[in-house]
Amino acid sequence: MISLFYQRLDTLICLINTIVMPKIISILLFFLVSLFSYFFSISNFTYLSPQIIALFSIAFLVSSIFKKPSIHLLALIVNLIIFSTNSLSSPFFFLIYFLLFIIAFQNLPSVTLSYSLFLVLIFAQSLSSFNSAIVLSSMLLVTPLAWFIGREYLDKRKIENYLTQDETDIFLWFSLNFKTAMYQIIDSCSELLSQPQLLSSQKDKVKKIKDSAKSILKSSEKLTQEIDQESDEN
Repeated sequence: MISLFYQRLDTLICLINTIVMPKIISILLFFLVSLFSYFFSISNFTYLSPQIIALFSIAFLVSSIFKKPSIHLLALIVNLIIFSTNSLSSPFFFLIYFLLFIIAFQNLPSVTLSYSLFLVLIFAQSLSSFNSAIVLSSMLLVTPLAWFIGREYLDKRKIENYLTQDETDIFLWFSLNFKTAMYQIIDSCSELLSQPQLLSSQKDKVKKIKDSAKSILKSSEKLTQEIDQESDEN
């Protein structure tokens, strides 16, 4: 009973470390990025916005060359641009839509939804006219769309990963089991055909078995080559 409890506890800890913690950290980083951009836009250092945006943009380009680009750094740049150019009335507000869809394609749907709702709360502080209310409402409409598209994309990637794993398992089985068994049948038939005590009718049957085994082996190899070629093209 105690050992079962510890096994379940280990499973829970592994689940938290591999799924829950990365998601929470990602959400917190997006929150910090938005808060930093918002407070910077209402500080006395807004005159440095072009220089800071340029600095972070250079850092993003350099990081893109040497490793996978940071989506959080991209979010920081977009947020700084929007908050520094009059928030909801910014001519660059459309960039937030592209950002949400990029985040949706790279993170869990819950991350996209949490970040989007947090942005709505921050942008709500800048409501000053009917037009800004319309802009904020449009963001509320885009949020579930980005969440849905992101979920569908991640589901598609999971299916593709499963199919790739199944394909790998099939090829492995073919290489280790099927081909070995076919070669053993062919070798055994060759040994039987070399026996002088076999009757002519028996030799004919063994030869048919051998030819059938060769035909099946050749067809299976051709099929695996076609599947492999199609996978490479896709």
